[in-house]
Order: sequence, then structure tokens, then C-alpha cells
Amino acid sequence: MTPFLEWLEQTSISTTLRDSPNIFLYPTILAFHTLGLAFFVGISSAIALRILGVAPSLPLAPFRKLYPVMWLGFFFNAVSGLLLLVIEPTKFLTMVDFYIKLLVIAGAVYCNRWLYLRRFKRATTVDPPIVAREKMVAGAILLLWAAAITAGRLTAYDSANTQWQTALGTLIVSAVLVAGGYASVTAFRVIRNWTSSRLAPEGPKHDADRLKPQRISR
Repeated sequence: MTPFLEWLEQTSISTTLRDSPNIFLYPTILAFHTLGLAFFVGISSAIALRILGVAPSLPLAPFRKLYPVMWLGFFFNAVSGLLLLVIEPTKFLTMVDFYIKLLVIAGAVYCNRWLYLRRFKRATTVDPPIVAREKMVAGAILLLWAAAITAGRLTAYDSANTQWQTALGTLIVSAVLVAGGYASVTAFRVIRNWTSSRLAPEGPKHDADRLKPQRISR
């Protein structure tokens, strides 16, 4: 396989992308890869979080309109990722982290497709009840994206020690962000419920007391 990878790395498209004097060529590919990732992972994660119970007041049905944008982001991400792979095939195609990244991305794509066919394929204005299996798939989507982003970050390093440090740091930061986000949402709900109770009108008992005729003393 090594001779094939060496041949691929010496092809005209690989050398052009890698050695081109155009300073905008590689950054442009990287920008499309990042934007595609943002649209694909961002929309997918937003739908998964809504299914898991975040922002329950938002209806799920309108999220159906975001799927074309999400798959367009996946298209740009895949094409730009292929170009980035061609630049250094002997590096990426010999790394275990890269194959893990591809595997978890395939799993995330499958889960998103399953969720679409299950809940969003038919246009509707009324949200059917969310079942446990859909919540399991939504949770799996978030975990798969976290694994894909971590594995993609690890492919930037050649040292195994640096890779493990990066993975551990990513895990710690992700845990802190999740815990902080959960605490913030919980605090927001408590404050909102307290504010609503304070601003709520007085009950019918108080209204009846106000309407009761007053005795006039003589």
C-alpha cells in the first residue's frame, strides 16, 4: 500500500495543492471544510439537543427545513476533506485516528439519516411524541460528533504523547462545558419559574374577596 500512497502523493493534484505558491488555495479548502463542518455538525447537534429535551417550547416540525442545508454542509465537508487527504495521503492513511474518525462520521451520518426518516420525512404541523429510541439516537449523534472532532484533532499530531494529552484535554474541556451548560439551563429554568410565579395574577380566592360587598359601619 505504501507505493500506492507515495504515487498518490506525487500526482499533479497533490503537488499542486501542497506546493502551490497561491497563498489562498489551502486556506480556501480549509475554510470550506470548517464551514461544512459547522453547518453539518451544528444543525445535527441542534436537532439532537431538541429531541433530548433542550428548549422544549420550540416545535420540532420546522427543523425539517434545515436538513437540505445540513446535507449541503456535509457535501462541502466531504469534498474539501478529500482534497485535504490528497495533500498528505501517506500521513493520514497510515494513522489509526483517521480511520476512527471516518468510522464515527459514518455512524453519525447513519443516525442522522435514520432520525430524518423516522420523524421528519413527512411534513407535519403537529409534533408526534418523542419516543425513547429517538432520544437514544440523538444522544448517540452527540457522542459520535464529539468522537469525530476529537479524532480529527488528533490527526494533526505525530507524537503519541501529544495525541493522548490532546485527547485528555478535549475530554476535560467537553465535560466542563457540558456540566456548565446543564447548570446554566437548570438555573435559567429555576429563575424563569420563580419569575413567572411572582408575576402571575392572584388566584380566584383573592378575586372573590375583592368582589365581596363591604359592610358599611354606622
